[in-house]
Amino acid sequence: MLNNEQLQEFGRDGYLVVPAVVGEDVLVDLDTEVDELISRKPPPAGKVGFHHYFEHPTDLPVADRAFRHAGVQPLAEELVAPLSIDLAFDHIQVATSIYGWDHEPGGGHIDGYGTPGQSEPHTFTTLAAIYLGDETEPNRGNLWVWPGSHLVHERLFQERGADILMGDESEGGHACLLDPAPDFGPGKPVLARRGDVLLAHHLLAHNQSGNMWNPLRSIIYYRLAATGHRERWADTQTDALLEYAPVRASLQVAPIRS
Repeated sequence: MLNNEQLQEFGRDGYLVVPAVVGEDVLVDLDTEVDELISRKPPPAGKVGFHHYFEHPTDLPVADRAFRHAGVQPLAEELVAPLSIDLAFDHIQVATSIYGWDHEPGGGHIDGYGTPGQSEPHTFTTLAAIYLGDETEPNRGNLWVWPGSHLVHERLFQERGADILMGDESEGGHACLLDPAPDFGPGKPVLARRGDVLLAHHLLAHNQSGNMWNPLRSIIYYRLAATGHRERWADTQTDALLEYAPVRASLQVAPIRS
């Protein structure tokens, strides 16, 4: 499903939007499941901006089936073949953004930091997402990314250690708060349509932007780990394409470790 140009885009930018992956029949069922979740666990009164749910896959059976049978899992596996890929943790995230938050983030973070008592970051391989709404314009709760920042993080970890973001200085995964901070360049909103799928590198700096368009923006996120990731997590910090053999081959980039 992914052509050489798409593999190169992922390797260069750290993310890729694949159009029209999930069919409308599945999307309608996902809408219903998300609506029921929000009805059971409504956001606080007066809340605007982001509001996230982290639910066990058994509590989101439609979202779990969509990952496994609507094209998302095999699509993600095309990035890491011959490795396989599956959920890294015991949750699926439903990320919502409530109308009324006018915000453009000034910096990004990577996931896996900030849990009390953790001794190492909770890394994974790929972030995948199914879009439930129209985010073809900014200010619709869009994910905000810094293209190429996965490679900036790679250099940071090579030079300053794979645990540099574990300290209080970064406030849990925010390399932009380090002194000195890496130069990530300008960020931008990810634009996508209903049914599109996002694939993003774990080391891609990202954040959430404001929603001044629709009453409630929803997107479903899956954090995925390639087979054996926990045994090699530190190496994936200093070699961003270690688990992405097809991407590396498309860019004709040799592995950092032979």
